[in-house]
Amino acid sequence: LALLFLRAEAEGFALCRAPALQTKVFQYRLWDVNQRSLYLRDGQLVAGHLQGANAALEEKVFWVPNRALEPARLPVILGIRNGSRCLG
Repeated sequence: LALLFLRAEAEGFALCRAPALQTKVFQYRLWDVNQRSLYLRDGQLVAGHLQGANAALEEKVFWVPNRALEPARLPVILGIRNGSRCLG
């Protein structure tokens, strides 16, 4: 993920199925050029400045390769909430 520009809001969460055991799961912290982190507010994924105790609200983004789609294009599945929710 070389270029990361985040929108202020994203909708459409779904439950994720666990990846196959041989699939490596990657976990990242994401922030935009203004140093805003991702967090959930009222069920919506938003980007904002988190400081002090609020830093614990930051959502880590999990991704796994999506081997069901054209592998040459490197598709991935993105998730939050420790990988239990997918971004759609």
